Amino acid sequence: MLSIHEHSTLEEASVELLDFVFTPSNWVAALAPEAAPTSVPQDAQYQRRVGSLRIYATVEVTPSLDVFLRVAFRAPGLSPVKAADHLEAFLKTRMPLTPNTEWQVEVDERRWIHFVRRYAAPHLQA
Repeated sequence: MLSIHEHSTLEEASVELLDFVFTPSNWVAALAPEAAPTSVPQDAQYQRRVGSLRIYATVEVTPSLDVFLRVAFRAPGLSPVKAADHLEAFLKTRMPLTPNTEWQVEVDERRWIHFVRRYAAPHLQA
């Protein structure tokens, strides 16, 4: 059973989780973003809980060295529109949403609603 950190507000969860995932040593390898969405890994370090809302965030590096931010939400009855509201609140203090910012939205087989966008320039140079 996972031991997921619980918080009383989305903002508290955001501060702790984003500090963790934006540290380069915590970035994870990922498939190309065109691949079908996968279920959230069972690593509690990348998850937080606020009431019944579960939050997952990670910075993913693809084999071609593209870097993406993935934030996912799951809760009973959660819709993509409500999840987008949670995304805005979750990112507000660290990287506020701006008009015309493109996010890919995916729903996986376990009903996690994923938001994915490029985090770094087109790709890193090794």
